[in-house]
Amino acid sequence: MADVSSPEAGSRRELSVDDQMIANARGALDVVQSTSRTVDEQLDDIADRTDAQDSDTSSVAADVSALSATVEEIAATTDEVSERSETAVRAATSGQEAAREARDVMTDVRAVGTEVLADIERLQSQVDRIATALAGIDDIADQTNMLALNASIEAARAGDGGDGFAVVADEVKSLAEAAQEQADEIDSVITDVREATDETATSLERAVTEIDRGAEAVEAAMEDLDAVTEAIEDAASGIESVSAATDEQAETTEALAGQVEQVAGRSAAISGDVETIRAARSEQTSMLAEIDGALETAAQARSARLADSETISTGLDALDERCGGGIPVGSRAVLEHDRSDDAVGLVARLCGAALESGRAVSLTPPPGLDRETLDATLGAHGRSVEAVLRADRLFVLDAFGEWDDAYNVFSLESTSLDRANARTDARRGRPLLVIGNIAGEIEVVGETAAREARYQNDDGVLTDDDTVCNVVDTRTVSDHFGAFYTGAADLVIRTYQEDGDQLLTVPTAPGDHDAESVCRVRQHGNSGGLTIE
Repeated sequence: MADVSSPEAGSRRELSVDDQMIANARGALDVVQSTSRTVDEQLDDIADRTDAQDSDTSSVAADVSALSATVEEIAATTDEVSERSETAVRAATSGQEAAREARDVMTDVRAVGTEVLADIERLQSQVDRIATALAGIDDIADQTNMLALNASIEAARAGDGGDGFAVVADEVKSLAEAAQEQADEIDSVITDVREATDETATSLERAVTEIDRGAEAVEAAMEDLDAVTEAIEDAASGIESVSAATDEQAETTEALAGQVEQVAGRSAAISGDVETIRAARSEQTSMLAEIDGALETAAQARSARLADSETISTGLDALDERCGGGIPVGSRAVLEHDRSDDAVGLVARLCGAALESGRAVSLTPPPGLDRETLDATLGAHGRSVEAVLRADRLFVLDAFGEWDDAYNVFSLESTSLDRANARTDARRGRPLLVIGNIAGEIEVVGETAAREARYQNDDGVLTDDDTVCNVVDTRTVSDHFGAFYTGAADLVIRTYQEDGDQLLTVPTAPGDHDAESVCRVRQHGNSGGLTIE
C-alpha cells in the first residue's frame, strides 16, 4: 500500500479525487441521458395517447350527442306510452264494472228462472192431481153408464110401471155420457198442459244451466280483467319509472356531453404542452451533448494514463486479449450480468488472478460465490481461502449471508460498509482490487441510500494504485442506477444469456462503450472453470 503521508502520495490522492469527480460526473450524466431517453419515449407515448384520446374524445362526443337525441326520443315515447297505459287502465276498469253488472243481472235472472221452474214443478204436481181426479171421474161415468143400462133393463122388465124409471135412467145415461165427454176433453187439455209445462221446465233448466255457464264465464272474464288491469297498472308504474329515469339520463347525458367537450379541450391543451416539452427537451439534449463532450475532453488525460497503465488479468487469456491485457490498474470496471451463475465464475477467476499478481482483494461476493466455490478456484493457484484471509490478502464483505464468520469476513448485517472499508484499509499492505456488488449494497442499505452513497463508501480508502470492479445484476438493479456505474466506468464487461448460450461483450477500445465485440463463454462445473470462444 502506498505511503499516503508522502508529498507524492498527496498529489496522487488529489489526482484520484479529480478523476473520481470526473468519473462520477460522467456516470451521473449517463443516468441523466438515460432518463432523458426514457422521458422522450414517455413523451412520445403521451403524445400518441393524447392523439388517440383526442380522436376517441371526438368520437365519444359524437356518440354522446347521438345518445342524447335518442334519449330525448325515448323520453317522448315513454310519455306517450304512459298516456296510453292510463287510457288502457281506465278502459279495463270500465270493463270490470260492466262485467260486475252483467254478473249481478245474470244472478237475478238465475234466481227468477229458479223460482219459475219451482212454480212449473208445482203446476205439474197440480196437473198430476187433476189427472188423478179425472181418472176417478172416468170410473164414476163408467159405473153410471152401467147403472143406467141396468136401470133400463129393469124398467123394460117392469113394463108400463117402469116407464118413469126408464126416463130417469136415460137421463142418467145422458149425463154420464156428457160427463165422460167433458172428462175426455179435460184430459186432453191436461195432456197439452203437461207437455207444455215439461217443455217449459226443460227450457228453464237449460236456461239456468246456460246462466250458470255465463256466470262462470263472467267470473273468468272478471279475473282476466283484474289481471290485465294489474299488469297495465304495473306497466304504467314501470313506464313512469322509465320516464323518470330517462329524464334523469337525458340530464346526465347533457352533463356528460359538456364534460367530454372539456376533456377534448384539455386533451388539445396537453398536446400543446407535450410539444412545448419536446422543444425544451430538444434544447436540453443539445446541452447534455455539450456537457458530455466537455467531460469526455476532461477524461482524456485519465484515458491516456490508463492506456499506458499496468493491467490486472481477468484470469482468462482470451478475455485479456479483448480487453487490451486485462483491467487497467487504477481504473473502474463494471461486470454486468443477468444471472448470478454467469458472474460467479468470472469473479472467482478475477480474484485468483489479482491475488496471483500480488494484490489484495476486497470482495463482496455475488450470490452463489461461497467459500467452497472460491476455494476451488484458488486451489488452481496453490492457495486457499483460509490462507489468503489470514495473510490479509482477502477481505470478504458478506451481504447475502453465504459466508461463515471468520477473520477478515465482515457480515454487512452487523458491520457497516464504512467500518468494513476502514478495517480493510488498516490491514492491507498492498494495492487493492475492490470487487463490489451493487445488488448486495442495495440489499444492505436499500437503493435510496445506495444511490446517495455510490462510490463514497470507498472515499479515504482507495489510491491511484487501487482498482475497482463493480458487479451489476441487471435483474435487481434498476436501469437508471446501473447506468451511473456503467457511465462512470472505464471498462464495461457484459455477460448475458441468449438462446441458451452465455455471451460476453467487451469494448473494442478502452473507454469506448459503444463499439463492442461479442464472444461465447463456456462454464465447466462449479469450480469457476471457463473458456471463451
